[in-house]
Amino acid sequence: MAWACLASNLLVLPGMGTLLAGERRAAYVQMALALAGGALSVVFLYGAVRQWLQTEMIPLDGGPFLREGIIGIGIFLISWSWSLHSGIRLIRRAGSPLPDHSQTPRH
Repeated sequence: MAWACLASNLLVLPGMGTLLAGERRAAYVQMALALAGGALSVVFLYGAVRQWLQTEMIPLDGGPFLREGIIGIGIFLISWSWSLHSGIRLIRRAGSPLPDHSQTPRH
Protein backbone atom coordinates (compact mmCIF):
# COMPACT_ATOMS: atom_id res chain seq x y z
CA MET A 1 0.00 0.00 0.00
CA ALA A 2 2.83 2.40 0.82
CA TRP A 3 4.36 1.95 -2.64
CA ALA A 4 1.00 2.69 -4.25
CA CYS A 5 0.74 5.87 -2.20
CA LEU A 6 4.20 6.97 -3.32
CA ALA A 7 3.36 6.24 -6.95
CA SER A 8 0.08 8.17 -6.67
CA ASN A 9 1.88 11.13 -5.15
CA LEU A 10 4.50 11.25 -7.88
CA LEU A 11 2.61 10.17 -10.98
CA VAL A 12 -1.05 11.12 -10.50
CA LEU A 13 -1.32 14.23 -8.32
CA PRO A 14 0.89 15.36 -5.47
CA GLY A 15 -1.09 14.67 -2.31
CA MET A 16 -3.24 11.87 -3.75
CA GLY A 17 -1.17 9.12 -2.13
CA THR A 18 -0.96 11.09 1.08
CA LEU A 19 -4.75 11.25 1.10
CA LEU A 20 -4.97 7.50 0.45
CA ALA A 21 -2.72 6.99 3.48
CA GLY A 22 -5.16 8.97 5.64
CA GLU A 23 -3.09 12.11 6.17
CA ARG A 24 -5.86 14.43 5.06
CA ARG A 25 -4.53 17.82 6.17
CA ALA A 26 -1.13 17.44 4.50
CA ALA A 27 -2.76 15.86 1.44
CA TYR A 28 -5.15 18.75 0.88
CA VAL A 29 -2.33 21.30 1.17
CA GLN A 30 -0.15 19.29 -1.25
CA MET A 31 -3.04 19.05 -3.72
CA ALA A 32 -3.90 22.73 -3.42
CA LEU A 33 -0.27 23.73 -4.05
CA ALA A 34 -0.02 21.39 -7.05
CA LEU A 35 -3.24 22.71 -8.57
CA ALA A 36 -2.29 26.33 -7.92
CA GLY A 37 1.11 25.78 -9.51
CA GLY A 38 -0.52 24.08 -12.47
CA ALA A 39 -3.01 26.92 -12.87
CA LEU A 40 -0.25 29.55 -12.87
CA SER A 41 1.63 27.53 -15.46
CA VAL A 42 -1.48 27.43 -17.65
CA VAL A 43 -1.81 31.22 -17.33
CA PHE A 44 1.77 31.53 -18.59
CA LEU A 45 1.09 29.17 -21.51
CA TYR A 46 -2.11 31.03 -22.41
CA GLY A 47 -0.27 34.36 -22.50
CA ALA A 48 2.62 32.99 -24.54
CA VAL A 49 0.36 31.29 -27.09
CA ARG A 50 -1.87 34.36 -27.32
CA GLN A 51 1.13 36.60 -28.00
CA TRP A 52 2.46 34.08 -30.52
CA LEU A 53 -0.85 34.04 -32.40
CA GLN A 54 -1.11 37.86 -32.41
CA THR A 55 2.45 38.54 -33.54
CA GLU A 56 3.09 35.30 -35.45
CA MET A 57 6.39 35.05 -33.56
CA ILE A 58 7.29 32.94 -30.56
CA PRO A 59 7.77 35.36 -27.63
CA LEU A 60 11.50 35.16 -26.94
CA ASP A 61 11.05 37.20 -23.76
CA GLY A 62 8.75 34.52 -22.31
CA GLY A 63 5.52 36.35 -22.90
CA PRO A 64 3.45 38.57 -20.65
CA PHE A 65 3.09 36.04 -17.83
CA LEU A 66 6.63 34.68 -17.51
CA ARG A 67 6.84 35.50 -13.81
CA GLU A 68 3.58 33.66 -13.11
CA GLY A 69 4.88 30.64 -15.03
CA ILE A 70 8.11 30.51 -13.08
CA ILE A 71 6.26 30.90 -9.77
CA GLY A 72 3.79 28.21 -10.83
CA ILE A 73 6.53 25.73 -11.67
CA GLY A 74 8.21 26.50 -8.35
CA ILE A 75 5.00 25.98 -6.38
CA PHE A 76 4.32 22.70 -8.19
CA LEU A 77 7.88 21.48 -7.51
CA ILE A 78 7.48 22.30 -3.81
CA SER A 79 4.28 20.27 -3.73
CA TRP A 80 5.84 17.38 -5.66
CA SER A 81 8.92 17.34 -3.39
CA TRP A 82 6.75 17.40 -0.27
CA SER A 83 4.65 14.53 -1.60
CA LEU A 84 7.84 12.58 -2.41
CA HIS A 85 8.95 13.07 1.19
CA SER A 86 5.51 11.96 2.43
CA GLY A 87 5.62 8.83 0.29
CA ILE A 88 9.10 7.87 1.45
CA ARG A 89 8.03 8.41 5.05
CA LEU A 90 5.02 6.14 4.50
CA ILE A 91 7.27 3.40 3.08
CA ARG A 92 9.67 3.66 6.01
CA ARG A 93 6.82 3.63 8.51
CA ALA A 94 5.30 0.55 6.88
CA GLY A 95 8.67 -1.18 6.84
CA SER A 96 8.15 -2.04 3.18
CA PRO A 97 11.36 -3.26 1.61
CA LEU A 98 12.22 -2.39 -1.94
CA PRO A 99 10.63 -4.78 -4.41
CA ASP A 100 13.06 -7.62 -5.23
CA HIS A 101 13.07 -8.20 -8.96
CA SER A 102 16.16 -10.42 -8.90
CA GLN A 103 13.99 -13.54 -8.45
CA THR A 104 11.86 -12.78 -11.52
CA PRO A 105 11.92 -15.76 -13.91
CA ARG A 106 13.42 -14.97 -17.29
CA HIS A 107 12.08 -16.49 -20.47
